[in-house]
Amino acid sequence: GIFLFIYFLPSLIFRQDNEFYKSLNNNFVPPFVFIIVWILIFVLISIINTYYYLNKKLYDKKEFKHYFILVAINYVFIFLFPLTFFVMKNLFLGYMTTLLTCVSAIFLTMQSLLLNKKITLLFIPYLLWTSFASVYSIILYLQN
Repeated sequence: GIFLFIYFLPSLIFRQDNEFYKSLNNNFVPPFVFIIVWILIFVLISIINTYYYLNKKLYDKKEFKHYFILVAINYVFIFLFPLTFFVMKNLFLGYMTTLLTCVSAIFLTMQSLLLNKKITLLFIPYLLWTSFASVYSIILYLQN
């Protein structure tokens, strides 16, 4: 539960400005899609993190520590996106935080592979979504 709350914290702090999003050229993804996808992703990541935390004795301490350092780095970028995109209305910074979220998700997934290959499969939707979001956000930046 605590992991899930932490992931939803940015949306509680920073209001999503759907009018700003709707005003952008080439905004072909409806806002509700983002909500559905991020809920799914946050639930999956929370499941993964909870699993690792509850089973921490099974893993090498150094690899376990590296995993949660990457979780923290990835979370910073997740946290910064609504601030840069919706509050600051800065499409370039929104793109950069999206790209860095994707890159850190790749490293996070690679670290997870060192801990447990099966649970790492739950990262696939996150990797696909952040890859798509990186391309989409550069399109929004370049077209606006």
